[in-house]
Amino acid sequence: MPTGVWHAYPVNQGLFVVGRLLSSRSFHPDALQSTLLASFNPVRGMEFKMIEGDRFLLKSFHPIDRQRVMANCPWAYDKHLIVLAPLEASENPSSVDLNWCEFYIHIHGLPIGKMSNEVASVIGNKLGCICEMDQDKNTAVWGSSI
Repeated sequence: MPTGVWHAYPVNQGLFVVGRLLSSRSFHPDALQSTLLASFNPVRGMEFKMIEGDRFLLKSFHPIDRQRVMANCPWAYDKHLIVLAPLEASENPSSVDLNWCEFYIHIHGLPIGKMSNEVASVIGNKLGCICEMDQDKNTAVWGSSI
């Protein structure tokens, strides 16, 4: 469709999330839908729709619902990881990268002298990329883990 024609069509107003269940096994979309919606417990409701392949869309009707779903990632279904990404109205759900997920990790068993933000950064970068790190004001990390 020519780009000049897009303005004539209304934008689908919703707060979207695109997702994918990482599993080689088949699953029942109705069971996934019912489990996710019960787990998400949306304030204003949420809709679920399977789209191409193993991808699905979630449409929430309140920003807090979408924020809560994304803030509590990662999610799992039947012991399989669910990768979610926020989707803006201008994005195509099939072009969103759903091959990675953020995790909050704790590192145990380090000598007390190695519990620092620098060591945490080195270890985190070996595991993947660091999106965010809890920072102690004086850069010393105290406790049984970092």
